[in-house]
Amino acid sequence: MSGERALRGSVLTVTRRYAAGIDVSEEAVRLAVVSRRLRANGPVCVEHLECVPLEAGAVIGGDFIDRAAIAAALREAFGRLPMRPAWRALRCAMGLPASATLTTQVPLAGLIQARRGEPGPRDPRGLLEPAVLAEAERAAGIERGALAVDWSVEARDDGLAQVSIAATARQHVESRVETAAAAGISLSAIDGEPAAALRAMRHAGTIELGSRERYIACWLERAGLHGWLVGEEGVENELRYPAPEYANLTDALRDLAGEIAPPDWILLGGDLDLLERAGLPVDALPALLRCPVMPFECAPFCNGASQADGALRHSPLFAVAFGLALREVMQ
Repeated sequence: MSGERALRGSVLTVTRRYAAGIDVSEEAVRLAVVSRRLRANGPVCVEHLECVPLEAGAVIGGDFIDRAAIAAALREAFGRLPMRPAWRALRCAMGLPASATLTTQVPLAGLIQARRGEPGPRDPRGLLEPAVLAEAERAAGIERGALAVDWSVEARDDGLAQVSIAATARQHVESRVETAAAAGISLSAIDGEPAAALRAMRHAGTIELGSRERYIACWLERAGLHGWLVGEEGVENELRYPAPEYANLTDALRDLAGEIAPPDWILLGGDLDLLERAGLPVDALPALLRCPVMPFECAPFCNGASQADGALRHSPLFAVAFGLALREVMQ
């Protein structure tokens, strides 16, 4: 019988991809297990959600202070998962806070010219990567040997290409890899929390609102608010608050929405109580931006087989964990 279960698990792993997103905040470890059939446009399903509280001081500003406590919380969260053979090969991704990450975008032509001394039409990765590392070193003010750098080349509407660079101190990556390993977990990826939250909300927006809707996506964390104006062609505008150019959160959101036309929706994820502490409760947003509000939740993606707790399904705090797992099942 055990052989039959193992065979069934192997078949499921081939036809369906499973991944876990791990969000470690100052308050808790949140875990989202997501799956998707390996076919074009296969739907994403949330299989399981878990939340294990952390004692105060275990994580401070993105730094893992008490690794033993975090590893214990990770073991507890994964220990609550049902025993399924197909989950033995879970791809696990963990988040990295915005406060620990530097992001920048530079024209591809500029990097090539800086490296070669003259412009070139296209550049092999072996020549471009040293230029990326040099740019990350310059922007972060940290020697490249102490940095962990991720980058990608993206096309623009004007036909030119730009390079998106994300860099963090290597110690932040190492602390996450080592803490996960202490809990018996092998990480396949480490991704920025704002990027994961945006990925989750854009997926929810596409499924629940439609691809033609224009909406504001906001993710709230202790360090502040990250906002994006999303349209049919992608992200049209973005901001981070607090910022010197904004006197208050109201001004920031009005600037994000723009003056041409109000967005169709506001999609909120993260700790929504922070809005009220900033003097702008959730129920005041529809009048401010002239559109309805919809909190992010995993519930629409929980199929009938999901064993996720009802309160966790509807919690906007799972945006990062869902977005991390989403990255892994979509690759």
